[in-house]
Amino acid sequence: MKSKMLKKSITVLVSVSMAAALITGCNKKAEVTSEPASVAVIDITPGADISGMQETSETVSEAVPETALETAPVISPAAAPESASETAPEKASESGREDGERFEDTIILEGMEETVKYEHVKNAAIGFAMDYDYESFTRQSGDSEKFISVYDDAAKPENYLEIKASSDDADTALAAIADELSGEYEVETIDVTLDKAGNCRKIDASVIKGTNNMADQLQVVYVIPAANGSIIATEHFAIEASEGFGRRFNYMLQTLEVLK
Repeated sequence: MKSKMLKKSITVLVSVSMAAALITGCNKKAEVTSEPASVAVIDITPGADISGMQETSETVSEAVPETALETAPVISPAAAPESASETAPEKASESGREDGERFEDTIILEGMEETVKYEHVKNAAIGFAMDYDYESFTRQSGDSEKFISVYDDAAKPENYLEIKASSDDADTALAAIADELSGEYEVETIDVTLDKAGNCRKIDASVIKGTNNMADQLQVVYVIPAANGSIIATEHFAIEASEGFGRRFNYMLQTLEVLK
């Protein structure tokens, strides 16, 4: 009988000891500073007084910490990285480029993307800066800047963009150019806005005067206001090349800036 009682007592002691070890381990992980519960050996021999068992059970229960989910320290999620637009360095503006600096950009021609190699032009004497497609055009500098098709005779070009300065204000220059072109073309004047140069006036000279026929050589003139007069940008192209060159010239002119 004593042997059985001893076995039962040992069993209870081992069970309570394992519970106490588990409690101690949880307390360490959760960094709980409360003192460990005392362990009592309970005699559960038939006929033994068990009045203290409930009290002991309650003592052990009170020593058990809350669930791991409730006692585990709250770990804040890592801060989300900033977006690419916030971390990437700002792209340098076109106006910050140096004369002769080269770079690539993408344009749309006939519904297809095309990578274009550009060179930045700065001409303080005329008072403008612009990017031009140096694989399609040759730059010719003088009293004006000319960007001539690489397929043309530079001495007698058909397809080119010419930019020059005028001491006349925009309205005076527009009237003089329209009057000159009206001798050969039906002239149409409209208001347009260029991305960098802002509001300006555009003269379209493409129809032969007195007819409904397109001319062999077309001209489109932009009269751009400037501090000391105006800047005149004239597109020249053969009718059969008007779509291609017209689009390329337009992309170039959208980068034109008036230098202050």
